[in-house]
Formats: sequence, structure tokens, C-alpha cells
Amino acid sequence: MVSHAPSYRVIEAVAQKKGVSPSELSPPLFSVVDPEALDTLVQEDADSNTSQVVVEFTYLNYVVQIRNAPAVTISVQDEDAPTDNPGSVPEQKGSFED
Repeated sequence: MVSHAPSYRVIEAVAQKKGVSPSELSPPLFSVVDPEALDTLVQEDADSNTSQVVVEFTYLNYVVQIRNAPAVTISVQDEDAPTDNPGSVPEQKGSFED
């Protein structure tokens, strides 16, 4: 089963960056952030008039950044990489729908 939820895409992106299967990540994502709350916070909602939401956190020595407008994008970079250079940030990026 493939999930399009942003929280699962974070798991996939970090696993890809580490070169492991998503099931091999330890500790699990929920030890750092509540996946359901994350999905709710960054979900695309055509009826919503909220401004862009940006969520950033560190997971397994990677900085994960999620933006929800105009589409949900997820970027993963090494923790020691500069965060002020958007050109070097995107590792996995795409539009996701629930």
C-alpha cells in the first residue's frame, strides 16, 4: 500500500537519503513528531484561505522542511548543510494528495 500522506513521504525521503528501507528507520518518525498532526497541518484544502505553512524539524540528522502552498513539498538535507540556500535543499519534492 502506497500512502500519499506527507508524513509517509517524509519517511520515504529520509529512507532514500540514508539508503535504507522505510521500515529500517530507527527511531520511528512518531518519536519526533506526531504524523497525524503533521498531515493535518500541511494538508491541501481548497476551501481553506490560510496562508502558507512551513514546518521544519530534525529527524535522524536530517533537516526536514515541509511547505503546503501551492502544493505540499518536502525537502530533506543533511543537518550540517546550510539552510539559507534553497537551491541546495530539495532532495525529494512533489505534490501529494490525500
